[in-house]
Amino acid sequence: MVGAGIAGTSVAWHLAGARDVLILEQGEQPLSEASAQNAGMLRRFVLRADERRLACRTHELVTATLGPEWDGAEPFRRTGAVIALERPDSRHAATAEALREAGVRVEEPSLGTLGELAPALRGAPIASAYWLPDEGLLDAWLLGSGFLRGALDRGARLRTGTRATGLWVEHGGCPRLRGVHTSAGDVAAEVVVVATGAWSQPLAATAGLARPLLPKARHLFRSAPHALSRPDHPWCWIDDAGLYVRPEAGGFLVSPCDETDHQPAAGPGSAGAFDPLARAIALDKLERSMPALRDLRLTDGWTGLRTFTPTREFLLGPDPDLDGLYWVAGLGGAGVSCAFAIGERARDTLAPGTPARTS
Repeated sequence: MVGAGIAGTSVAWHLAGARDVLILEQGEQPLSEASAQNAGMLRRFVLRADERRLACRTHELVTATLGPEWDGAEPFRRTGAVIALERPDSRHAATAEALREAGVRVEEPSLGTLGELAPALRGAPIASAYWLPDEGLLDAWLLGSGFLRGALDRGARLRTGTRATGLWVEHGGCPRLRGVHTSAGDVAAEVVVVATGAWSQPLAATAGLARPLLPKARHLFRSAPHALSRPDHPWCWIDDAGLYVRPEAGGFLVSPCDETDHQPAAGPGSAGAFDPLARAIALDKLERSMPALRDLRLTDGWTGLRTFTPTREFLLGPDPDLDGLYWVAGLGGAGVSCAFAIGERARDTLAPGTPARTS
């Protein structure tokens, strides 16, 4: 397992005990890259069907009683969520219907009552909105720490400060994956699971594989305390405006949903300082699209990396050209929303017949 983020630790937890699992993490601390830089919103209202299925399954699993690995901690906190649009979009209507058919509660509140559900949206120029009362926030650190603890308890091993420098491929006739080259020497493995986020594409290239995985930086800002913030305020996302907010420590986390191409340097450390221009863009979007928060004071912020395929579909499963290589990549910003189910899918492929470990 290359990468100890939320998706990588989920895969390790699902496989440990059924397979001999070694987790390689380039940083000194697991769960410290993209898993630590996101806003932690578990979002099931997504247009892509496979992502929606994975998010729905993850929601089902994290709202069940978790096992002793979590020591009574509850990573998921229900707040509700509003997905809104300034212009109607038939794709969102179809997504709402698909979620209802899957048993998810999706309501369409009148615009007059929207500000009661979500005070941050008072006076917003909204054309249509969807209220999901069972959505909430998922603490990636709590969830991932439980995954890691459980995996280690079942015999998995963890090496931190160990960077995968290349895929170890034996050429001649049919190429065969032998394992990975690392900063601490070669590691032999029958299967290599790549869950390295923004570093996935360069790792593929070491084996001559063209896997276009594009890291993009996005800003997230933290505000000073605000009168409309409360712990149970739903998180709100205006999709076509490219703006979301969610309550945090008496204020809000705010993202202008920007995307800038950014390939990180080799080695750990993908978080970046915020650009004052992005802060100005966020404030302008609040002024136009969430006027109830026009007086929000953004005190600090950062950038995190989200990695996409060109089609924005996930890159999950066995590589078509190199036996033994398994991808958990291109998750964009959906790693938190889908990680539990992604690990379950990997277990069904790499250790079929292994009993489920959900409680």
